[in-house]
Amino acid sequence: MPSPRVDRPDRRSFLRHAAVGGAVTVGTALVPVARFLPAAAAQGGTEEDLAAFGESMELVAVAAYERGIELLSEDLAPVLQTFRGHHQEHAEAFAALAGSAATGEANPALLEALTPAIDALSTQNEVLRFARDLENQLAATCGHLLTLADGSDHVSTIGTILPTEASHAAELSYELQEGPDGWFPAGPIESADITFGFDPSVFPVSGP
Repeated sequence: MPSPRVDRPDRRSFLRHAAVGGAVTVGTALVPVARFLPAAAAQGGTEEDLAAFGESMELVAVAAYERGIELLSEDLAPVLQTFRGHHQEHAEAFAALAGSAATGEANPALLEALTPAIDALSTQNEVLRFARDLENQLAATCGHLLTLADGSDHVSTIGTILPTEASHAAELSYELQEGPDGWFPAGPIESADITFGFDPSVFPVSGP
């Protein structure tokens, strides 16, 4: 990790408190909420199907970060490289749960929806804002998947991934100097409302 600035709290201390003290709820959406179907529409499929969906979401983050890292300063690039590594690990964890349903591919419908925004990134702050919103929506998606999971392995895996992604969002908001209202725009509890995340029925693993 890069050395913290002298006028800010230690980065690791901040992340530790962000992960333990709660999670950031989505403030803005990369994909308009109007595109989402009601939460009930996301409740079909097996746990393996939902895990495959989770894998595909995480691989979208991996692809997006590959584009964004090159626009960051030497101080911040390692942060997103670390986050990218986390998403790769999360994708692998979801794939293990999905079994034969895993695809090893980024969700094609979501990647298509986000590509214009990814291609338009041109400054460090644009990358940080995009990544913050992506992390918030991924965390909300995990919150929703957690409400659908029954198996102990699924609950344990998703419950581990969710606070990590929420702490990513908090760190990115912190780097944008948004203050506590930006870190916790809707309070300290992460949302499980799929309208704040990525609905599996809108972004099927099989593509648009």
